Amino acid sequence: MKKEEFVALRSGETASLYTLSNKDMTVTVTDLGATIIDIICPDKNGAMANVNLGYGKKEDYLLNSCCFGAVVGRCANRIGGAAFSIDGKEYEIEKNDGENNLHSGSDRWYQRLWNATVLSESSISFSLDSKDMDQGFPGNLSASVVISLSDDNTLIFDYSAISDKKTIFNPTFHGYFNLSGEGKGDILSHELMIYADELTYAPKGSIPNGEIRNVHGTPMDFTSFKTVGKDIGEDYDLLNFAGGYDHNYIMRRGQEERETPLDCNGLSIFKNAVLYDPISGRRMEVFSDMPGLQAYSGNFIRDAFGRNGEPYHSHSGIALETQFYPNAVNIPAFPSPLIEKDEEVFHRTAYRFSV
Repeated sequence: MKKEEFVALRSGETASLYTLSNKDMTVTVTDLGATIIDIICPDKNGAMANVNLGYGKKEDYLLNSCCFGAVVGRCANRIGGAAFSIDGKEYEIEKNDGENNLHSGSDRWYQRLWNATVLSESSISFSLDSKDMDQGFPGNLSASVVISLSDDNTLIFDYSAISDKKTIFNPTFHGYFNLSGEGKGDILSHELMIYADELTYAPKGSIPNGEIRNVHGTPMDFTSFKTVGKDIGEDYDLLNFAGGYDHNYIMRRGQEERETPLDCNGLSIFKNAVLYDPISGRRMEVFSDMPGLQAYSGNFIRDAFGRNGEPYHSHSGIALETQFYPNAVNIPAFPSPLIEKDEEVFHRTAYRFSV
């Protein structure tokens, strides 16, 4: 596996860049946050392009205000009121999104240097020790993510964690995809299908309150292929609240047509979504064992410049983030992101590219 210096950190350490490859694709990743820098794959004519949004200046990854290519933890997405309780004990965390917490606060995992272990030419493991009360969460937690590129052009994220206290573990990959190639316009003409009949209702502030809404017959319906831009401007409460799509879809479970042979320590892994670009012919399927998928149409991308210096704008890319539901720790009816003391947990997410 190719390894090279990437960027100097304020601590004086130097982050490295690693290149994973197979016969069709190249993926570059850094130990700064286990962040994906490039995903280069062919279109229908064999032309190669990077389909992952990222910064042209490597120093911008030190802050990474847009979360480009980031692995997010301990808890992805939002926690209402920036507070939660575990077994009757109250915890208050940073309010960095109005009165709420977003992506665990401003001291984020993807701004830290992870320990890297090369496993093969196309697989690398990153590990991070998160101390008790780091970001305000209880427990000394050891986390890892193994990032692999398979021969069938599947980019796989295998997450694992263990803690010495009951705590939250809700990781996600926050990459933004543009299957035409990053910097080549917006994703509004991309076609998207999501294997979900329902989503978590989130009023203004994007904090789910426990209400579940059926998507059929609404602008939120992606149960069959539809362009991202078709209904994004509709006068509809959820779209108005979020300025576009930024919503957690509830994944169907147990349907045979959604299963895939990918396996993670005995966990079933299901197809969550398919993204297709009719211009390039590129297709991306999303698989995961996680119960939710946050579809975010990049509504607030701004003040960022791409790999060749081109400015990114709203909808320059779309994030499809597998996760536990936002604010799940505060809503007992939702699948729980809590892990027990000394319980080792595993999650797998995969993105399969084809034409």
